[in-house]
Amino acid sequence: MTPPRHRVWCWTVGCDKNLVDSEALLGRFTSQGCEVVPEPENANIWVLNTCGFIAAARADSLAALEELVTAKDERQTLVVLGCWAQEHGSFIQSRYPAVDLVAGVGQFDEVVAACLAGSPARIFISPHQARYPGLAERPLLTPPHLAFVKISEGCNCNCTFCRIPLIRGPLRSRPVREIVAEVESLAGRGVQEIQLVSQNSSDYGRDSGENLLSLVRALHEIDELRWIRILYLYPGLITAENLLDVVELDKVLPYLDLPIQHASPRLLQAMKRPGYPGAVEKFMMTLRRQRPKLVLRTTVLLGFPGEEDEDVEILADFLARVEFDHLGAYRYSPEEGTPAATLANRVPDELVADREALILDLQGEISLRRQQARLGEIHRVIVDRVIAAGEERELLDALGDGIWWKKSERNDWPMVMTKDAQVAIGRSYHFGYDLDGVVALSAGELQPGDWVRTRFIGVTPFDIWAMAV
Repeated sequence: MTPPRHRVWCWTVGCDKNLVDSEALLGRFTSQGCEVVPEPENANIWVLNTCGFIAAARADSLAALEELVTAKDERQTLVVLGCWAQEHGSFIQSRYPAVDLVAGVGQFDEVVAACLAGSPARIFISPHQARYPGLAERPLLTPPHLAFVKISEGCNCNCTFCRIPLIRGPLRSRPVREIVAEVESLAGRGVQEIQLVSQNSSDYGRDSGENLLSLVRALHEIDELRWIRILYLYPGLITAENLLDVVELDKVLPYLDLPIQHASPRLLQAMKRPGYPGAVEKFMMTLRRQRPKLVLRTTVLLGFPGEEDEDVEILADFLARVEFDHLGAYRYSPEEGTPAATLANRVPDELVADREALILDLQGEISLRRQQARLGEIHRVIVDRVIAAGEERELLDALGDGIWWKKSERNDWPMVMTKDAQVAIGRSYHFGYDLDGVVALSAGELQPGDWVRTRFIGVTPFDIWAMAV
């Protein structure tokens, strides 16, 4: 058999939605007879899929680009695409002549054609015209039992701090039938868990007449699928009652990702977050009251212009009442073209850092309490990978110093964690893949993709040690 003419390697910077884009592009390459390889030294086409959401993401993209430019030689074609490239393609092309091709978001077919023709180019179309067919056949950059599924593109919210609508365009929901066909194909290839992603999952179908509940019900009917996890839900655009209806479906995990950004009514109005600020707490408390074991994840933005200590106190009090299981925090970045970038009263960087530390310390206490309440419980876990204990020494040392269900189990820990020990790293319903913590346990005969019934016996604010039962 003639070996593939081209071997492709991809580095993805940014979120899981970007990861789906990388998979879609790699799928176009494989459909043309190319081979996707895991190591750059074995590839003659290098792809860097960039993120341009905030300054920190652009810095990560720039650092990745400089690393590739330094390592590249005449054998490689270097492609730079994605959000950062969509807006700063001219800078990339002029500053880094070693880059052979620059493209924006969604230009998958054009990128593949240019690479295979050996014609360096700069390819840009409006992100409104980006095409997303072929996702069912894409190679996965996740473990083979799990896939991210993008249900829509773009966003209609126009939050004052966010560039996503400028980069990705307005909301375009994918049809239910198309998503179902994709997931049926993925399930036929062994995918057992899907994580639904978009810029704003609550808005799904608002432009097409379909809705999230009808989509999830259709996915629920796919026999091979076992878990459905929903990410990026905006509290102001969906009711608590509708979400409770969704998580009543057996395969839908009782886990909801609900970015709030803040809890200060004054700042939420300045951010133009959807929904009435006072309704967000009622929404969250309804979920907590109806489903106490429901896992809630959120994201908060600190340092928005004009933020005062009082606003951070309001946020801290809100977090203490709701008790989110997982929280991510990021610092405000003034983004060109957004209304917030013109606002005065910027918060000094050192003060933002102090506020972030305060919120994360509080969240650590909340998360630990919720984790501790799970000690002794039995939960099903999916194994994502199996490693030698030395590969995750920091994680395992933290678990060893955590809170344990019984002293005897903690006393047995040194015998479990020998230098030759194999550890299974997986997740119960409480943890999103590559988002939250993990569940770790002695591997025994376990392999990636295996399901195992476990008892939780050790916890930190972030992770769990379990034993098979």
